[in-house]
Amino acid sequence: MREMEIKDGSYEEYAQVAIKLHYEKDERERNLLVDSIKDKEIRRVLDIGCGAGQDMLPFIEKKDAFCVGIDVGEELGRIGNSLADKTGFRERIVFTRSMGEDLPFADESFDVVLCRIAITLMNNQKAIAEVSRILRPGGVFLLKTHSPQFYFGMIKRRFSSLSPRQLAYPIISLAGGTFQLVTGKYPAIEFWKGREVFQTKGTLERELRKHSMEIRRLMPDSNSEAPSYYIVKN
Repeated sequence: MREMEIKDGSYEEYAQVAIKLHYEKDERERNLLVDSIKDKEIRRVLDIGCGAGQDMLPFIEKKDAFCVGIDVGEELGRIGNSLADKTGFRERIVFTRSMGEDLPFADESFDVVLCRIAITLMNNQKAIAEVSRILRPGGVFLLKTHSPQFYFGMIKRRFSSLSPRQLAYPIISLAGGTFQLVTGKYPAIEFWKGREVFQTKGTLERELRKHSMEIRRLMPDSNSEAPSYYIVKN
């Protein structure tokens, strides 16, 4: 699986790569998320960890939805606004700087929530609770995360570098995910802030049940390293 890395704190570079990859997809791939819920009325969409906002564009194109993107990187909103201007959707999309663990929105105010990998960098228990709070009953949560296999694969891919720093990152991520798997608690110490933590389907289902949500199916873009889930709030 291809790794998208942020080098030297360059969120702008990361966002530009994400936009490039989005437009390299064929039409079916670009519309995969919105087409998965074509049977529902979609008025408001939230993307947590939105990057440049490219994943929200099909919801505007096909559903005329109003979209909100949040991210911790201030520069990503600027890039997102530029992309929205280029596509002519500036009136249907807004960006705000916020954290997924503390969403600045009213209860039951969104029909769809997207979170594509970003949850690995959050306190996932708090983030899931917040998604449930702001999602309307019957609303859909399209979540893509990293499994343990992703980090084992990262170790394998990076082993030839013989760089302790390169190898330490996936090992630390595995340690954090294992702690949550065994204890049922997110590793809350400051050391883990901003570091990735994996989730298994079992740990995810456990958290979702606490907040009246359930996995209905795997999405077509799911794979062993980055499972992708169609989740519904009951």
